[in-house]
Amino acid sequence: MPYLIGIILGDVLARIGLFRAAGAAVVLAASGYLAYHLVAANLDPGYAYAAAAAAPLALFGWAVWNPAASRFRLWIVDGVYLAARLSMWWAAIAFAFGLAAAGFRVDRWLTAEWPQAATAGVFWAVQWVLGVQTARSHRIMGDRSVVEA
Repeated sequence: MPYLIGIILGDVLARIGLFRAAGAAVVLAASGYLAYHLVAANLDPGYAYAAAAAAPLALFGWAVWNPAASRFRLWIVDGVYLAARLSMWWAAIAFAFGLAAAGFRVDRWLTAEWPQAATAGVFWAVQWVLGVQTARSHRIMGDRSVVEA
């Protein structure tokens, strides 16, 4: 039974390592935390939230620009890929459970649960774009990336 669950989860997660995603999440969160406190203490506390959002986005943009440049960049991209893939499935499952919550009335279901469907679509697009962007790096790095090419 554990083997069967592993096969199913491996297909759903596209063989991405959970520790890689957790590590990328920690790095991105730490960069936002550090940026927030640096800006709040040294510049203007009003800009601290913007800096906390901009720092992880800038780090991720730097990593996506050329993931094959270093293992660290590829590690961040792979982690965000997994987070987007998990979020896509989470939103799709929430959309499906919304049908039961709406009393199996399709009109109420679609009007109440369309944000989950849109979220699943957005995260599908994010993981697709990351897969396309890193496919080249996946080949260059000699199959060190876990993103499917």
